[in-house]
Amino acid sequence: MVLGETMPRIMKYPGYSWLIFTMIALWTTNSSALSWEELTFYPTKFEALVDFDGTNRRKSGSSREIEWRAGVRIEQNGYVLDPGIALFHLDIEPMYTWGDFESSDTSRDSSGELLNYLLQLNLFRETPGPVGFDLSAQRSTNFNTGSLGSRIDNVIDTKRATVNWKNLAFPTNLTYEERSLEEEFRSSLSSAVSERDETLKRWIIKGRSSKLDLRLEHKSLDDRTNRDQDYDIDEGNISHHLPWGNNSHLRSRFDYYDRTGFNANKRLTFDEFARIQHTPNLYSRTSYHYHSIKQNIKNVEHRGIFELNHQLYKNLNTKAHTNITSRNSDNIDEDKWLIGLDGKYNKQDLFGVSVTAGLGGSYQETDRVSNQGVVEVIDESHVVPLTGSVILNQRFILTSTIIVTDETGTLVYTEGSDYTVFPLAGDLTQLQAIPGGRIDTGDTLLVSYQAQPLPSQMFSTIRTNYNLGIDLGWMRFSHSDNISDDKLMSGAGESFLNDTRNTITDIEFRAELASIDTLVGAARRFTLAGGFESTTYTSRQVLSWTTSSNTSSRGIQWNLNATQSFTEQESLDTDLYRIELSANWRPYARLSIHPILGAWKRYDTGDTINGGRRDDEFITAGVRGSWRYRELDLSFNYHHDRRTTSTYAQPAGSTTESIEDRLMFTLRRRFR
Repeated sequence: MVLGETMPRIMKYPGYSWLIFTMIALWTTNSSALSWEELTFYPTKFEALVDFDGTNRRKSGSSREIEWRAGVRIEQNGYVLDPGIALFHLDIEPMYTWGDFESSDTSRDSSGELLNYLLQLNLFRETPGPVGFDLSAQRSTNFNTGSLGSRIDNVIDTKRATVNWKNLAFPTNLTYEERSLEEEFRSSLSSAVSERDETLKRWIIKGRSSKLDLRLEHKSLDDRTNRDQDYDIDEGNISHHLPWGNNSHLRSRFDYYDRTGFNANKRLTFDEFARIQHTPNLYSRTSYHYHSIKQNIKNVEHRGIFELNHQLYKNLNTKAHTNITSRNSDNIDEDKWLIGLDGKYNKQDLFGVSVTAGLGGSYQETDRVSNQGVVEVIDESHVVPLTGSVILNQRFILTSTIIVTDETGTLVYTEGSDYTVFPLAGDLTQLQAIPGGRIDTGDTLLVSYQAQPLPSQMFSTIRTNYNLGIDLGWMRFSHSDNISDDKLMSGAGESFLNDTRNTITDIEFRAELASIDTLVGAARRFTLAGGFESTTYTSRQVLSWTTSSNTSSRGIQWNLNATQSFTEQESLDTDLYRIELSANWRPYARLSIHPILGAWKRYDTGDTINGGRRDDEFITAGVRGSWRYRELDLSFNYHHDRRTTSTYAQPAGSTTESIEDRLMFTLRRRFR
């Protein structure tokens, strides 16, 4: 089927010429309620809309893009006999769009027609009968054509019916929903037509009591195109809450998910959580979590947690906890156990000072058994450098399996007379040519071997953390440090272990004088992860000033925010400067104006950015606002952005600049 030969499924008549007359009529009229003996209409709500979005861009070339939207929205509510017997809602939204795009090498325009409607009907919702019904039908259509032959035509239909069982002990509802999508798309006259035709059907049962929630769903997709992505999904969710005693309860949850057909997978989750208040100052929390998923491979996880919490004088909280986790899959089996102790102190008024402090630590052992076997590497090619040393690509190589040949594969070199094998840091392996052997500089070697993709290991982890916070009102100070240290107990090398550390120190001063609020602060953050270190120093200044207000104006609130940060890394340093000035002006109760002016600059230095970014500047300015006059609403937004980027491109650096101006406004007229 050729798209150009089909009739639009949205509108059989040309254009929206009637829309202009409808908007003019609605703009100057109001509605009133109508009522007959059995049928009552609430006042009709009308809304007319005009929307504009225009953008100018300048980079290597220039382009201009404009889009207009115009339409109406009609909303009607009413009932038959009584709102509790039959209540209905109708929402219709026809829309017309047209746009234009021009650049230095192309020009195109487009126009489109959209129509959305929604019809809802509620039957017997508030009657003494045992059941009630909710019915709805919804359609969204879009027909868009462009000057270069592009065309999109889609229709989305949704039908829904719900039966509500009004049982006081366990109210339940059954829902059937059917959603169909028909779409034809072509980007140009010479391109092929892309079609999409599918139907999604759902059955949903929901029920709830004071302690139990139940949800069951069956979903099926019928894809009638050559993509063949049909699937069926069955889901079940049950949760239960049982309170007892003083601040004690038991929570349970069971989740089931089974998808067959396209992208098949199966999941099962079970959670059990209990909180028991033993004494006024002592309580415990116990939880168990089970999760399994099967998709290509199967993964199963069991996790149990026990916590004992004690509170002393409402200021000191102490928690002892243990955690046992077991994960099993086709690739790896992993068991963990952990014990820990944490303490938190919080005093709101200690001689006029608010103090928070914390101290904690834990010990964990991890036993990891890899089921992935080995990786076979055949004829990995290397050229021997002047040093005679060659580093192989894989880690965790079984050195007894290494075979080295010449580039033809016929001459096999001998370990000990032609080359030597050396282990390197990071569990890498190096071959070193022996002087006088058969391997010379510039020779091409083919190396075959076996390696472990994920080795088996047993290691321990010690975690410690502490924090301190002081708040004087005009001054706030905080410091925290979190450290984890991995130690290998048995198995492969330590390259898979990951020591971490995060240290944050922050201080700020605040001053309030009349209508001016000022904040000055500084922070240092140190991060260590996997041998990678970075340190960031940040300073910030915030100024807020509100001018005097009167009966018709709330004054102007000015906000100035400036931030500087300096990050030091092993081979890359980054300096960042940012400043933003904004205002919130309300000259009248229904008029608000928000101008903004901002800029930021980032500069990178280091060996790792050869050929990359060196300097990046961004400047933005704009204004947004809204105005309401009786039944008219106007919102507008304009911004100007300019970005300049310099690089370390070789042989000489290059600079690119992009500029964008964008204006958007929306005008609405309501009728009541």
